[in-house]
Amino acid sequence: MSGSKERKSEEVPKEAVGKEDTSSLTEIVEEVAKQQQSQTSEIERNKKVLFHLQVQHKRYYAILKRLHFQVNKLQSNRRQWQWNIQQLEKTAAELRKCVGMKE
Repeated sequence: MSGSKERKSEEVPKEAVGKEDTSSLTEIVEEVAKQQQSQTSEIERNKKVLFHLQVQHKRYYAILKRLHFQVNKLQSNRRQWQWNIQQLEKTAAELRKCVGMKE
């Protein structure tokens, strides 16, 4: 019970709060509201930037994936051409042997 009596005695009476205190509180509240609005708008801008970065990341990943596919296809084609060349060289060597035997 004594705690509640102490709290009541600690409260500032309404008459004691002057116009200056009220105006300074109003200014503080307005400043806090401005800061909150500023932070909210900054958060929204950051969300938009993040979204655009994610979209670009997806695009670049898709491009990279296509480039990897093209590189793999070129490497496969190169191996096929090398194999074909080796087969042609073997055939040419065999034909040279045959021609050499007949002469």
